[in-house]
Amino acid sequence: LFKTCWSQFPRPCANSEGLRTKECCPVWSGDGSPCGALSGRGFCADVLVSDEPNGPQYPHSGIDDRERWPLAFFNRTCRCAGNYGGFNCGECKFGYWGSNCAEYRESVRRNIMTISTTEQQKFISYLNLAKNTINPDYVISTGTRAEMGENGESPMFSDINTYDLFVWIHYYVSRDTFLGGPGNVWRDIDFAHESAAFLPWHRVYLLHWEHEIRKITGDFNFTIPYWDWRDAQSCEVCTDNL
Repeated sequence: LFKTCWSQFPRPCANSEGLRTKECCPVWSGDGSPCGALSGRGFCADVLVSDEPNGPQYPHSGIDDRERWPLAFFNRTCRCAGNYGGFNCGECKFGYWGSNCAEYRESVRRNIMTISTTEQQKFISYLNLAKNTINPDYVISTGTRAEMGENGESPMFSDINTYDLFVWIHYYVSRDTFLGGPGNVWRDIDFAHESAAFLPWHRVYLLHWEHEIRKITGDFNFTIPYWDWRDAQSCEVCTDNL
């Protein structure tokens, strides 16, 4: 689950070599070793995915890149030790801080209607910054794995800003599935919302989004405020201003 959201096409692996080898174990700059292995942060390992059968809402196999994610693209990735995290184990797991990721901090999200006008404007400015900052760590795919060539000779990835990265992640996991067959059928099969993963997937998605905004703003106390739909009639910051 955590790898599903955390490891959306890391930039160092989005190339012909990564696609050909199906390995995404980038070097951590802190010690110059893949996955920070020399520092005990992690190691390169085979991806472990569930062998449980699909539910009845998806009675297919081998037709969608998202099946048994991320095996269509990578079958070896960094497996981080302890509280280390990130695609190269160079960061901390969500909620942990410090050079050795030993410090735990709780984050408290507040209703956007209860925070000050200054805090609301800061939130909006952070979102605007995210919309104008190319994400340094992740790219998006612009084609299917098959379109990229059997040996990855035609990688199809693109830069994206940090805000749209998360728009794209949500789209990628919930978009229709191409089933082929007569008329080239597309079917509305939603990997994020039509299964038991609905709540945990969105939980990790939110944590990842907060983490990326913290990195580009340097504000490591930032949390995304929540919105109570019952406040809709009085929430000006919830609509046009975003």
